[in-house]
Amino acid sequence: MDVSIPCVCGLHETDTITLRDRLDFRRAVSLRNALAILYNDEPDAGFDEVLATLTDKYLLAGIERWTLEEENDKGKRLAVPLSYANIRDRLMTHFTEAMTVGDAADSLYTEAVMAPLLQRGRRSSPATPTNGSTSPKKPSSTRRPRPSKPSSITTIPTVATETTSSSLDGVSSSSPSSVSAA
Repeated sequence: MDVSIPCVCGLHETDTITLRDRLDFRRAVSLRNALAILYNDEPDAGFDEVLATLTDKYLLAGIERWTLEEENDKGKRLAVPLSYANIRDRLMTHFTEAMTVGDAADSLYTEAVMAPLLQRGRRSSPATPTNGSTSPKKPSSTRRPRPSKPSSITTIPTVATETTSSSLDGVSSSSPSSVSAA
């Protein structure tokens, strides 16, 4: 797939980036491994991080050729070699152009990369069927519960109440302190 973008090398009106029609085994596995590494390094990574990682890797793995050029010191135009470093330095530093190519790569590669991961996830989490509904059988009452009545305290006559105190030698002694009768 050819993607035309405004020139990022400054020598043309437009540049053409050619994406592979499909990723070979090594490149596809590399993308899946990048996601595993992401989750290992950042266990709380969200969906936005997953998509950003995929788009980054799609650009690195998916670009087959491009028309980027540079001028040497004698003014002669030379093709910019296609490498990870040049993709990062020459394309990914231009947000709008990189997103244009990234969106095209997403449309080409996402299904091939994500479908096996989703299938693996489905197999590793077997369905746990339930018998019947898990909803409550009867609707809950809309009446508020009545407040409880105040409790009553029964008075029990006390013949004698004693106070216990500890002595310095650890032996307790008792002495009558009050006597009550009903």
